[in-house]
Amino acid sequence: MRLLKAVLLSIVLMTILVFPIEKNAMTQPISEVVIVGQGIVVPSSGMAVLSSSADEGTEYTVRIFDPERGRAVLERNVTGSFRGRVFLKHSGPYYLSVGSMTPVTLAVRVINRYPSVTVLNIRYCLGGVSALLLAVILLVEGRKR
Repeated sequence: MRLLKAVLLSIVLMTILVFPIEKNAMTQPISEVVIVGQGIVVPSSGMAVLSSSADEGTEYTVRIFDPERGRAVLERNVTGSFRGRVFLKHSGPYYLSVGSMTPVTLAVRVINRYPSVTVLNIRYCLGGVSALLLAVILLVEGRKR
């Protein structure tokens, strides 16, 4: 019984302690520079700030593709420089591409990151059930004495 109480207590404590640690990790931005076309793995949902530069008059296409949903999140035809924002709805891979015959540099910075709803639901359920079981065990033990 002591082992079960220790396990449940540790799950409850870890659930509570992970929030400040996660908040600190989520405030750190993710930055990438795309020269040709490549993928970027985003560990959480968030706002992506895009900035591209090319020679004046250069026409190119900036595209962010979400392979999980099978569609483009952003597809924009641009001339010259471009600045924009796009919301990345989930964690995971996104593919960024720049379609141009001349060199174009695309910088991506993910800010305002959030944990996904699935992760939060798992965390809340696990912590809540563990706290409830611990409370029941402690209540039953208290009545026995």
